[in-house]
Amino acid sequence: MIRIGICDDNSIMLHNLDNIISKSFDAHTSDFEIMTFGSGALLVNSHQQDPFHIIFLDIDMPKMTGFDVAKTLRDEFSNCFIIFVTSHSELMYESMDFQPFHFIKKNCDEPISSSVNRIVKKLMKHMRQNEKVILEDDLSGRHAVYIHNIIYLESDKHYVKYYIKDMPEPIKMRENISDCEEKYIYYDFVRIHKRYLINLKYLSNFDNTNNEVLLGMINKKLAMSKNYKKDVDEKYTLYLRSKI
Repeated sequence: MIRIGICDDNSIMLHNLDNIISKSFDAHTSDFEIMTFGSGALLVNSHQQDPFHIIFLDIDMPKMTGFDVAKTLRDEFSNCFIIFVTSHSELMYESMDFQPFHFIKKNCDEPISSSVNRIVKKLMKHMRQNEKVILEDDLSGRHAVYIHNIIYLESDKHYVKYYIKDMPEPIKMRENISDCEEKYIYYDFVRIHKRYLINLKYLSNFDNTNNEVLLGMINKKLAMSKNYKKDVDEKYTLYLRSKI
């Protein structure tokens, strides 16, 4: 179930956003619920009880602004997607400190419904990686891991090593990397070598001279086979376009 929060102190705008966002998500899934709030404090209180996955957040509100809400959420290490809603274009630059997923402008030539539809389409793609998988090995036991925290997979004879963000050692599963490729291709993973399957989220550069890819977050270079090079380049290009 995708939990969505909408917060705006203008009751008319709040009602309109509720209708527009509901129709937009309904075009992709029925597995969602929306809650609306007229103040940032009410939203934060509800989020602390049962976290939202997505929040549409007005910036210009009295007492507790949208920035105040976003700071509180980020301070609590919330993983939710924040979409700021504002009629003040100058505030968009300041909002970058809170790493929003996107913006919706209230007063512009593009209808709000068009902006919401475009953003929801991107959200549904990004939220694929918010699913969890259960990984288990003899050394570290069983782990519920978010797919977006899997950096890359490495084939090791009859096993596959899962390299996970913020985990010092990989999780070693008895499986075949070709089966993993078939499973994770839907989640923006790509095969770069007969031994390696990487999460495109962590790919930062190609080294065509040495036939390597750079995983920037962990400053790791992996060999890229010439046989996979064209496919990697095409899928990475499509991945980047989907984020625009």
